Amino acid sequence: MVYDPSLRSCPLMISQAISRYLDHYAEPIARMIQAEWLSTLDQIYQSVLVLPLFDEALNCLESILPNSTHHTLVIAVVNASEDANRAAIQRTQTFLTQFQPHPQLPFTVVDQPSGNTLLLVDCCTSPRQLPPKQGVGLARKIGGDIALACIAAQTIQTPWIYCSDGDVQLPEDYFATPNFGPDVAVAIYPFRHHPHHPDILEYEISLRYYVLGLAQAGSHYAFQTIGSLLKINAEHYAKVRGFPKRQAAEDFYMLNKLAKTGQVIRLKQPTVVLSSRLSHRVPFGTGAAMVKLSQDPGLHLYHPQIFGELQRWLALDQCLWQGLRPHAFPDVMMSFQAWWQQQHLAPSLLETLLHLKVDQALQQAFQQCQDFPHFQFYLRVWFDAFRTLKFVHYQRDNYWPSLPIPEAITLFKGSNLCNFSQRPPHSLPVSHQELQPSSLKILDIMQELCTLELQLPTYVGPTQSLTP
Repeated sequence: MVYDPSLRSCPLMISQAISRYLDHYAEPIARMIQAEWLSTLDQIYQSVLVLPLFDEALNCLESILPNSTHHTLVIAVVNASEDANRAAIQRTQTFLTQFQPHPQLPFTVVDQPSGNTLLLVDCCTSPRQLPPKQGVGLARKIGGDIALACIAAQTIQTPWIYCSDGDVQLPEDYFATPNFGPDVAVAIYPFRHHPHHPDILEYEISLRYYVLGLAQAGSHYAFQTIGSLLKINAEHYAKVRGFPKRQAAEDFYMLNKLAKTGQVIRLKQPTVVLSSRLSHRVPFGTGAAMVKLSQDPGLHLYHPQIFGELQRWLALDQCLWQGLRPHAFPDVMMSFQAWWQQQHLAPSLLETLLHLKVDQALQQAFQQCQDFPHFQFYLRVWFDAFRTLKFVHYQRDNYWPSLPIPEAITLFKGSNLCNFSQRPPHSLPVSHQELQPSSLKILDIMQELCTLELQLPTYVGPTQSLTP
């Protein structure tokens, strides 16, 4: 999109959802920055990028943005929780100090070349540190709220909030992706890790394998849930009330909410490069996985049969509506169990669904939905990414234990869930010489999964079925 400063003179158009969010749900520091900085700013930007920074290298900002970045506002939320490691807090404070932060205000503005501006938000010095157990989730929310306020004030030309992290390398055409219509809630960039080593290959296999398993089972939540890869529609950001204030998995829960308000786009390009370093910053994620694998080598994958069971459940919505609804009252559980036996369906699958309280969900669905499309959408929203993961874990813990990577992939390739007939059209940017011979098979598996993932449909999400 061409940068056009004249757009600042356009009539102000703020939706009710955005206005209400900024008035009632935005973090106080976002409102302060809105009053102290935005109200006096005589400049607009093409894009806005949010980066939560905790215990990052002093020069990390030098390697994140592509050289082509221009007219971009970078909101860096330099944060540390009160319960964080003391040495990590001190390193984070040292990072902030190099920018000569404002002595009174909790934010500092640094003008940069090519019309870019760095807005550093101080959430790491006492008494501005984040509350315990809110960490990166609250940091992302603070940055996202500030970005939303900028968009509402027409300081940002496009209504999209780009979200990433301090240990990534963004590609040259990162900001050149299309700005989709209002029905799209979020776009997710493809990714790869660097540098490659056996542990990161196994971890990346696990990420891609899970998404492919969900996709082939027919799940509407088959997308990567990595906070470094998100481009969020401002309207939908407001509708879901921003990022959840969690120490970890805030990206998973954010995407789980966004998928229910609009479509999810799985971008095919460009690729964001993620760090494969060890890290103790959050209890899980790439860094934590690297630490665990360094101590206990050998990652296992979910048994492919679990995705087969998931596929069987997700295909039952029409049968449930036609066969169960007329007999569902007054006791849905009794009717559901009897219907299940009549259909000769697996008792293990029934037990898993009852563990997730499917009878209560069906009771509500039959009471509220007057036609099948609404019933179908109700179930897709209820059986979301979180319940899908609970389904998978219950099946793993009670019926289908996880398997070593080669064994799981062999079964997955042999099932009806996966088509490995097409070889990768190109190799990933890693040389076989970088790896030991024992890791070459793992590399081949990862390349195949990456290719299959890129072949998935662009649009996904429970709202996709509502699109004309």
